[in-house]
Amino acid sequence: MKSSRIRFVIVAILLLVCSVTLFAQEAGLVIRSPLFGTTSKAYEVSEDLSVQSYAAQLGLGSVVEPVEPEARVLSAISNGKYPVTPGDTFRLVYLDGLKTVTVDLQADGNRTVTIPGLGSIQGKNLTFQQLRDKILSMVQTYHSYSNPQLVFTGTGSFSVYVVGEVVGTRVVPAWGLSRLSEVIRSATPYASTREVSITHTDGSSESFDVYMALRKGDLTQDPLLQSGDVITLRRADRIILLGGHVYEKGTYQIDESEDLKDLITKYSGGVLSGADVQNIRIQRYHAETGAWEVQYADLFSGERFELEHMDQVFVDMLQPSLQSVVVEGAVSSTEAYDNLSSTALMGYSSGRIFYQFYPGETVKQMLSTIAVRLLTVSDLEHSYLLRGNARIPLNVQQILYGNDPQGAQRLQAGDTILIPFSQRFVSVSGGVSRSGVFAYVPDKTANYYIALAGGLSDDASYPASVKVYDRDGKRADGDAPVMPESTIVVAKNTFVKDIAPTVAIIGLVSSIIGIVAAVVNILVDSKSL
Repeated sequence: MKSSRIRFVIVAILLLVCSVTLFAQEAGLVIRSPLFGTTSKAYEVSEDLSVQSYAAQLGLGSVVEPVEPEARVLSAISNGKYPVTPGDTFRLVYLDGLKTVTVDLQADGNRTVTIPGLGSIQGKNLTFQQLRDKILSMVQTYHSYSNPQLVFTGTGSFSVYVVGEVVGTRVVPAWGLSRLSEVIRSATPYASTREVSITHTDGSSESFDVYMALRKGDLTQDPLLQSGDVITLRRADRIILLGGHVYEKGTYQIDESEDLKDLITKYSGGVLSGADVQNIRIQRYHAETGAWEVQYADLFSGERFELEHMDQVFVDMLQPSLQSVVVEGAVSSTEAYDNLSSTALMGYSSGRIFYQFYPGETVKQMLSTIAVRLLTVSDLEHSYLLRGNARIPLNVQQILYGNDPQGAQRLQAGDTILIPFSQRFVSVSGGVSRSGVFAYVPDKTANYYIALAGGLSDDASYPASVKVYDRDGKRADGDAPVMPESTIVVAKNTFVKDIAPTVAIIGLVSSIIGIVAAVVNILVDSKSL
């Protein structure tokens, strides 16, 4: 009883192994080309996108470097647009007869410059160059041949106010060449870069697009500041986060009239080589449902894709297409295999491999990858490639170990490579004692296999007629060594073959005549009695 149970368990295990192996052979094994690399990068690359700081959105540094007084003076002198600023100081030198007069001047809060003994000049809305011309002209009016000279000795300063979408209301110091972009670093990341307003002391107000000034070079949108200006920042209407395979990742504030195409082409500077522009990924959060929605857009479709506030846009890298070819026949398609154990258990069976090839990969590269899965019975010399309706012969052995030009062919999706089994036997039939299949032995002629078949039979033709056919059914040289899967046919004596039916018929007729004669004799004898 115990031994019967053990036998039952062993049989069950063997059946389980056989079923698993058969399933693996039937389903096929998927092999990925090593040219893809050791790791597979997921198609959707996740990036931790967050809103950039206000300064980063505009390409500004986080800290304003202070300008030395001497450098400020030189900048004011060399810049023809430097406006007269409260606190500016000058030194006037001129001749009064034979006496040299030196006077230090300063612009007051109203930008008025007073010259002792000569008068005052209103410097509001004047540049330093214009103020200088007016002062020199006044001196020359009262003192001819005075050869006056005006030297810029120091720049003044003033304050402006920054309010609105900022971390806190700020009173920011400025000077004559301070521009709008220099005083708004206290803005929050959600402040608008496209609409910043300035209210002047006279009550007038202007709006500027700082993004266009700093990113696109339109300096008219980054004006010089004036004393008492109030800068107001408001919250941005539409902020878009962009990441992935583009030239400039970042946080962008696009206009209402602009869409996904504008974001990619105008703001980020375009996509990098290899970007998947037909599957641009947009992640959008819905506050009502509390869930993220993922959409895909094709930049080449010609359709507009409207973006919403705080959308996250990813331009993924175009992954090499996972196209496959099939390798069938005398190959092992199990993930882990052992030739000896598998053949001892169930013999060789046809396998199937789905090979995911890298774009441009050659037949030789693919065969080199799966070479470890070729079997001892793989007929490498008679393999072939099926491509559409074409059958292309492949000598796998020469491709792997020689210099066969067929190995340079590029794989195409849908290709099927068939590797037949090399049947290591020779068939012998006809006028031999024991027709059958015999194991192939290299370099043996037909006589060797006829001897294995018991030699010529009594009905073999005389003289003996031996014909050898190769695996394709073509007549081969009977004296040459026989190749695997060949067929040896020994002709029989046709005379014996043809007369045998006639002899059988004559014997049958004679038997019938004898029976009839015996019956007649019995009847005659019965009547005489």
